[in-house]
Amino acid sequence: MKRIYGLIRKLGANSKYKGYFFTAEAIRMTMAYQEKPLRITKDIYPNLAKKYKSTPTNIEHDIRTLVNVCWEGNRTLLEEIAGYSLNYKPTNSEFIDMLAYYLLEMEESESA
Repeated sequence: MKRIYGLIRKLGANSKYKGYFFTAEAIRMTMAYQEKPLRITKDIYPNLAKKYKSTPTNIEHDIRTLVNVCWEGNRTLLEEIAGYSLNYKPTNSEFIDMLAYYLLEMEESESA
């Protein structure tokens, strides 16, 4: 989780946002279950809502707020993580997927 938190911080967000923890946990879940696609509204939001005693709607909103902060905070790094130029702000699921894939690639390259 330390790497996930570090990456989110490099993108310009910190733990003052509730979405910081929700996003980090969503990325961890996505990285852990690479063999099957996770559906953000059916799998991730309800699980996070249960874990953090919230609602899926609040989880979605807080993650969206964090995506907005990162979009404004360090778009250059976000485009580097995506691997291409971003013409629009990523959705929550695109953001989580980008970061999870980037971190998995980093882990693979370090172990090679």
